[in-house]
Amino acid sequence: MKHFLFYLITLTVCLPFASCSDEFVELPYAYEVDWRGYRLDIPLDTVVYIKSQAEFDQLFADEETKPEASVPFSEGVLAVVKGIANGGIVDLQKNLIQSDDGYHLSIRIQTDFTDVMEPWYVAYVIPKEYAGKVDLDIEYYLTTDYTDLNN
Repeated sequence: MKHFLFYLITLTVCLPFASCSDEFVELPYAYEVDWRGYRLDIPLDTVVYIKSQAEFDQLFADEETKPEASVPFSEGVLAVVKGIANGGIVDLQKNLIQSDDGYHLSIRIQTDFTDVMEPWYVAYVIPKEYAGKVDLDIEYYLTTDYTDLNN
């Protein structure tokens, strides 16, 4: 009985440290990168799926730098959406929801009245089996806060 308790206590103390790996990643998750300055050559308002490190490197080949955040391509794919707002971006909200046969990605961009064409990007790392199965909804709307217009 004494040996049994010793092994039970040892197992209880050591198991949490041995069972988890630093490389385990729960998918999906938002791929958070500072996208300012990037001018990726991908179609607008559609989901582009990057399935390998080679495709990732090719995507950023013409850029001075590429994001440092790694993508676990053995388990997932990078789903990237690029758009261009016809005004300054005040706020960008994104929401990825799992559906029966894939995901639904909703993107809402709030713009102001400035005369600029501002690019934006949204990216998620999703499980491999859902590549090609992301339904996309993009909505642009103007700000209703006019307090800064008089300055």
